[in-house]
Amino acid sequence: MAEIIFGIDHGNGNMKGSNVDFPCGLVRYTSEPGRFMNEDILEYQGTFYTLSETRMPFKADKTVDEDYFILTLFALALEAKSRGITLSGKDIVLGIGLPPADFGQQAPGFKRYFMEHSKHGISFKFNGKSVNCYLKDTFVSPQNFAAVMCYKASLFKQYRTVNCIDIGDGTVDLLVIRKGQPDLSVRVSDRSGMAILRSEISNVIQQNFGIHLESSDVEQVLMQEATILDEEVIREIQKMAEDWMQRITNKLHAYVPDFRTNPAVFLGGGSLLLKPQIEKSPDFKYIEFIEDVRANAIGYEKLTAMRLQKR
Repeated sequence: MAEIIFGIDHGNGNMKGSNVDFPCGLVRYTSEPGRFMNEDILEYQGTFYTLSETRMPFKADKTVDEDYFILTLFALALEAKSRGITLSGKDIVLGIGLPPADFGQQAPGFKRYFMEHSKHGISFKFNGKSVNCYLKDTFVSPQNFAAVMCYKASLFKQYRTVNCIDIGDGTVDLLVIRKGQPDLSVRVSDRSGMAILRSEISNVIQQNFGIHLESSDVEQVLMQEATILDEEVIREIQKMAEDWMQRITNKLHAYVPDFRTNPAVFLGGGSLLLKPQIEKSPDFKYIEFIEDVRANAIGYEKLTAMRLQKR
């Protein structure tokens, strides 16, 4: 039986497949909840789950509990729905990834986490319909590398060194690629992702202006979308974002002393939110963005397909 490959990016803020993107938030129920506004309901081993916009706390190790396995079941169900295919009776292969700094130490355990949860097959219900499939294998790849190789491969033909910076919700990851291969001596995952910036902005705006901002309010300003906030509040948010980007760059300078000597590729949802601040930064000379937030998931899927072909 031909395998169906699913690339899934287990982010700290959002889960991504090649076609889907949703927050890493779960609500548990001991009995089946009523559906409101057509939420998706997943039942696994007698417990019911719905997705939530309220994200889970940051987890340095995503294998400490079942949360990310349940989120993976949601990703599989939603991805299958978006592709117009059924999962039941199918063999599936997962393509997943870890930040460069964690890859060497955590990759074996991350693969084992999914294989052990699925050793008797995968069985759950999604919106009342039974799903039964088999996890044939799992391949773990370095985050960022998969995305950049798929979206910006032409850079490696032009330049010997490319710096890849992934600004996510929980971490900022740096990977240096030399001659098309990751430089294993430079693997950085700093826990100063967008969640920290949003929290800092919300606290300062509350203190200085007496306004309580939700995460979506902050992102709305950073994306330069319509808002009824006063100009002075908007300017404060933008200034804090600029200062935060400078702090992050200063941290990364400990590993790459000067980003003006080689191209920098930015990816991740945070990079899109901070695009104006990044483009204005004097610390970078040549910048390219990967604007698809699902880039890592798509990269994992393609790398997994290549690995299977080589077997």
